[in-house]
Amino acid sequence: MIIFAIVFLIVCVGMICFRYSKEQFEDLNIKLNEAEKHLDIYLEKKIELLNRLIKLMKKKKITAEYPDVEQYKKTELEKRNLHHVLFDTYTDMIQIVDEKEDKLTDEKSISFLDQLSDNEDDLIATVKYYNDNATEFNHLLHHFPTSITAHFLKMQQLEFYYNEKRETFEILKEK
Repeated sequence: MIIFAIVFLIVCVGMICFRYSKEQFEDLNIKLNEAEKHLDIYLEKKIELLNRLIKLMKKKKITAEYPDVEQYKKTELEKRNLHHVLFDTYTDMIQIVDEKEDKLTDEKSISFLDQLSDNEDDLIATVKYYNDNATEFNHLLHHFPTSITAHFLKMQQLEFYYNEKRETFEILKEK
């Protein structure tokens, strides 16, 4: 009878741990899915804003070597790659804007550049939110008792998004 009680207690504790661990993973998955939905929105908006910026600069007859942002809509890039490529494109465009700053001083241009900057800030915040939750998810994958649940549910470690701010480049330019 005592052995049966001990086995029953161990099974109950195991089930409670499994359920608790599963709930933790489900909560994190909800957060991660929500972050990815927002990333889709911000990446799509970034493509649109970069296209509009290029059109605005061409309209103002600013000569430069503009990237082909339209290609990103046509090609099916994985979200992390798209984010990385758009970050580089954004950095290149801001460099052109910085060089031709004197031609973009009207209110419409400034407002447009503010929209682009706000979108970039939102994107960086969303990537940080995703990466923070992915870090917690990956932590749970490797620690007891959640690692047992992860093993049974065949969960895989998550990759992170590239997350670097533009200010880093400005500091390097000054040196």
